[in-house]
Amino acid sequence: MVNFESEIKELSWEQNVNSYVQLIPNLSYSKIGDSSLKLNLLVYRNPMDALFQREGNQEVYPLIIYLQGCGWGWSNQDLFAFIPQLSEIAKHGFAVASVQYRLSSEALFPTQLEDVRTAIRFLKTNASKFNINPEKIGIWGDSSGGHLALLAGLTASESNQKHLQDCRVQAVVDWFGPTNFLSMSQYPSVFDHDSPQSPESKLIGGAVQENKTKAQQASPIEYVHTDAPPILIMHGDTDDVVPYEQSVELFNKLRQAGNDATMYRIKGAGHDAFTQKQTMAIVKSFFEFKLKS
Repeated sequence: MVNFESEIKELSWEQNVNSYVQLIPNLSYSKIGDSSLKLNLLVYRNPMDALFQREGNQEVYPLIIYLQGCGWGWSNQDLFAFIPQLSEIAKHGFAVASVQYRLSSEALFPTQLEDVRTAIRFLKTNASKFNINPEKIGIWGDSSGGHLALLAGLTASESNQKHLQDCRVQAVVDWFGPTNFLSMSQYPSVFDHDSPQSPESKLIGGAVQENKTKAQQASPIEYVHTDAPPILIMHGDTDDVVPYEQSVELFNKLRQAGNDATMYRIKGAGHDAFTQKQTMAIVKSFFEFKLKS
């Protein structure tokens, strides 16, 4: 049993140190019929300031948007599942948003990409409310979320269309996302990715090899160009869901086009979030270098 002495102890208060990360849950960023799409936002500020009507922290921080993988609907999204890990990133001076997107059972591609773009616009428009620097935005996802993060980064950066320019991001992290729908079945996997019942086929509304144009339109590798944002790729070399070779294909094409691309092969890792200290540290360092320098 711990025996605390009875006298009062003292500690010095560090006045200028903000040790809080505030969770703002279930923010509606888009109205869809009678329902809405939500995001959870982690903001680097003291929630007691609003409670007591104090001015609070006025600094702005780079934003990281996180897209959770779910096979575009193979499983359900849980926007709270990764909050503990994301809050550790936020403590290093970032705003972080975990964003919902519609499932393939609700709408076919490119609806999911449009949802992500809408979330980016919402967060940029409301940047002043949430201590966000709208000119410094990174996007990060795992599996199907990594696929959408790549598409969001690659399609906005190559476009001269005004409605996509406002969706630009400055850095992308892809954790084991599908990159080339047409080649997925060439590698070992627990899925027959060409089957009409595969997650990829359900996303585009038909069997992959029978709908090659749609499959190409949904493949990030098709949008590689010479002006892509910096991209960090991480993939386990024993992934039996999304083949490791998917990331190798994308990495090679990015580098051949002269882009800033880095890839980590995670030895012995399967299809699972890389929550170990060393992998999370790499992600944090990447965003710090690309969004803060």
